Amino acid sequence: MKARTSFTIDADVVAKLDSLVDNIYYRSKSEAVEDILRKYFEKQNTAIILCGGEFKVNGTDYYRPLVKLGEATVIERIISNLRVNNFRSIMISGKTELLKQIFSILKNGEGYGVDIKYIDDNNLKGSAKALERVKQYVGTTTLFVTGDSLFDIDLRDMLKFHMAHNSPASMAICMPQDVSFPTKDKVTLKGSKILTYEKLSEPINSKLVPTSIFLLDHDVFKYIPPGDLDWNIKTDLLPLLAKDGLLFGYIYNGGWLSVKTKEDIETAKKLIEK
Repeated sequence: MKARTSFTIDADVVAKLDSLVDNIYYRSKSEAVEDILRKYFEKQNTAIILCGGEFKVNGTDYYRPLVKLGEATVIERIISNLRVNNFRSIMISGKTELLKQIFSILKNGEGYGVDIKYIDDNNLKGSAKALERVKQYVGTTTLFVTGDSLFDIDLRDMLKFHMAHNSPASMAICMPQDVSFPTKDKVTLKGSKILTYEKLSEPINSKLVPTSIFLLDHDVFKYIPPGDLDWNIKTDLLPLLAKDGLLFGYIYNGGWLSVKTKEDIETAKKLIEK
């Protein structure tokens, strides 16, 4: 259904609209404006859920996004969180078998109030190369989250933070109440700028826990080398961005948990029960 509206814009902009009306692509200024706005909004509030690699709960044959926690699976909880925060254009990247199982639950997302597309990352080496495959879908800013994440973050506020710092990459960093929270991800900060990012072989106890939730602009792709090579987000891409002063940390007091082990599942169930 069409709706009539009116607004005042600069004469130069009107002239540019007139130049687009060629009776081939656009038959009127209204049609041109509608198409331009539609493409603009399609680029906004886009989220990509990364489910690459084996992505199974350690020691099992069960995929992490399909773990049932209460009345919903992990992937359903992620979708619900994204929708509430107005990220409603969603892509899920993973291997074909996992995508089939996720599709059997979510379909095209209509029942969850979102639009979902599926992108296979078969035969890719490393999570950063999975980013490269979705490059064409990345607009001005895109949210990336791993498909095994449970989180309580004001994503709209994080988006404002990202835009205010005018940098191509922001990472959500959790400050848990329990300062003994173990993590294999180590960051050093100056204000909100991440000076160094390091993936450790053994966990440490930290007050700053880097999550697997990022806001990335299109500029980050120039930091991913072309070709068939193993290139990962946390071991390759983020340290490089931090070194160049392009990575910022959005620090928040909410929760975050990556469901990778049987112990994580039990912890997640207790958190949800609360």
